[in-house]
Amino acid sequence: MHRHMSLAVIASTSPANAYRLRPALAAMVVLLGTTLSPAATYYVAPNGSDLAAGTLGQPFASITRAQQSAASGDTVYLRGGTYSNFTVAATDATYQYVINISKSNIHYAAYPGDPRPVLDFSNVSPARLRVCGVQVTGSNNTFDGFDLTGVHAGSQKQCDNWRISGSGNTLRRITNRDDQGNGIYLRAGASNTLVENCDSYNLVGVNQISAGNTDGFGCHSSGFGNVFRGCRAWGDSDDGYDCINNYGGGVTFDHCWAYDNGRLDGNKNGFKIGGFGVSGASFPNPPAVHRVENCLSVNNGASGFYANHQPGQAADWFNNTAYNNRTANFNMLEAIDTTAANGSVPGTREVLHNNLAYVGAGVTNLDETGEMISNNWFTLPVTVGSSDFQSLDATQMTLPRQADGSLPDISFMHLAAGSDLIDQGINVGLPYSGGAPDLGAFEIPEPGAGAAAMLFAPLPALAPLLRRHPRGHDVIPKAPTHNLQVPNKLRSEQGKSQTTAAPAAV
Repeated sequence: MHRHMSLAVIASTSPANAYRLRPALAAMVVLLGTTLSPAATYYVAPNGSDLAAGTLGQPFASITRAQQSAASGDTVYLRGGTYSNFTVAATDATYQYVINISKSNIHYAAYPGDPRPVLDFSNVSPARLRVCGVQVTGSNNTFDGFDLTGVHAGSQKQCDNWRISGSGNTLRRITNRDDQGNGIYLRAGASNTLVENCDSYNLVGVNQISAGNTDGFGCHSSGFGNVFRGCRAWGDSDDGYDCINNYGGGVTFDHCWAYDNGRLDGNKNGFKIGGFGVSGASFPNPPAVHRVENCLSVNNGASGFYANHQPGQAADWFNNTAYNNRTANFNMLEAIDTTAANGSVPGTREVLHNNLAYVGAGVTNLDETGEMISNNWFTLPVTVGSSDFQSLDATQMTLPRQADGSLPDISFMHLAAGSDLIDQGINVGLPYSGGAPDLGAFEIPEPGAGAAAMLFAPLPALAPLLRRHPRGHDVIPKAPTHNLQVPNKLRSEQGKSQTTAAPAAV
């Protein structure tokens, strides 16, 4: 009724008044379109047909076809099973994009109750162009609950399961596994991306060709606000997580795990945070400061946590645990600039609190004292031994996720009752239980509803203790200090990091 009345009024209005009413009419048309066109749901199945209607009973065969019909606000459900009959959706001079998500605000999800959908790209040849399983240039899309596998790299320098350049996209419960491509690769202007509860494992490139470019997760973006939360990377040939050449804002890594990364000629780090190489190329000044918190890095072939020649502070490193990484558990190598002469210097700008390492070289390439590195295992009068932990079984890190997609419950590297590492941390704004944060990635007990009060109540009292550090960081003065002597001798490192100072171990 209101629609007909409004149109009648407009029809009887003079041309001049009608012109003035055009903005209101446009808004009304948008509102009517929203009201009269509710969000639609489409279905895709391995036994579907792209000539079908896309309904539950007559599903499409491909995500590409579903995207053609879908509009903003719509949902596309993937029925369980393996999808392998792909037609490449788009190409450019370098890549072939098997699935090309160019529309925005569409929800792609596994159909509830079905087995996980698997997108198997084994039949897509890399002979002429690099392979990308899913490219996302659209924005505000969500992807939930399916696997990607089968990407072949061949003689190509790099291939990818995901390449994301749009903004506001969310990936949840996505698994990238058992192929030769990067897992999830953020690039160009990718911003405000949330990668949550995703796994990338057994991604191994071709030796001497792509192995050194095959990471579990990579953020190489000029955008801002990108977050990796609750993710796992294991058995990948290069690094678990890589932020080299990230020209945009700081990236957050929250409750992420890296295990046993480094195959063939890969760089082999758990978390490679920051870095612009020693090529002499330009870099942002100052570069972004990343945030690595409550993360776990274990048995990687090089460093567990690595500042990677960052020409400035690489990260705030809060409440992380490293175990038995081959080169160093924490390697804080920085740079002054990207020249060969200044590209490898001991870190003087890193902020580390509440971190913990056991077995192997503890921290290397760090030349700092005082409050910027207070309340870590290497600055406190504590000892670290096997009895401090409930379990040292690192294989627990690859256990199946919980039903809601969250990380598995494990006892590995959780502090044992009575450990002198409990309540030895400093309040950095993260939830904790007890009188103070514990050292490492896991609180004992895990913070519950009451932890919020423990976290925020002390902050006003601590405010007078905060001061602005000359390098620009808010820090809390603490008594323990530590000064590391770092040899000047440099050594060569393969791959993207290029050169690194010889470690001074603790």
